[in-house]
Amino acid sequence: MSRLWRLAVMFDARDGDLDALEADLVRVAEPVRRRTGGPVRLGLADRHPDLATATKSEYATDQWRTVDGAVEITLRAPEPKDLEELSRALAGLIAPMAEPGSVEVMAGPMFSMVPPRDGEAFLSLAFRRDPATTSAQFRSWWREQHAGVAIPVLGPGLLAYDQVHVEPEASEAAARGFGVRPVAYDAYDNLTWADRYGYVASISDVEGMARIFRDEIGRIDDSTRRHALMRRVA
Repeated sequence: MSRLWRLAVMFDARDGDLDALEADLVRVAEPVRRRTGGPVRLGLADRHPDLATATKSEYATDQWRTVDGAVEITLRAPEPKDLEELSRALAGLIAPMAEPGSVEVMAGPMFSMVPPRDGEAFLSLAFRRDPATTSAQFRSWWREQHAGVAIPVLGPGLLAYDQVHVEPEASEAAARGFGVRPVAYDAYDNLTWADRYGYVASISDVEGMARIFRDEIGRIDDSTRRHALMRRVA
């Protein structure tokens, strides 16, 4: 089991106002860091028009939900009560900037599949496993097989690839502390690039992306995806 965990909070901007959300994220960045005492990353969804065409895919569906903001905290393996307490503190900072009903909280052990380097763009992605796949089967496939399929396709521009294997009990405690209903995700996926154009270049191999998609069939429940390419702020 990994000794590092990640707590992730995904949410939409109140009234859809991304400018206001960015200002709020900048404002709370330092208080969040002081409260957590560990590495923190805050992101705002990148809606740049250059991404609209580049990310259009025959595999994407209208069911895929987007997200406007993300706060990610890396910490040593916590007790559920500690996660609940931390999430309660974070709620006071994050909830006022989030659209009511849009907040989803999850936590679990983190596995770095690519030696991490810093970048200004990162993918924030949560999803459930296919119902026909057990949790153990999904985790083994994701870590031991899928990473080996995806990393060569995404190429040297991929600066970091973190898999968070979401733990139900821990996520329920975090959601309880935040004051929201728990969501039964199995995975929180993080991939990092230098910027949006590094991301676009990384996903430009059409045949390679098709291999990634084929490997996901029967493993990921596509209808549960929630994601966005984030621009790092603060």
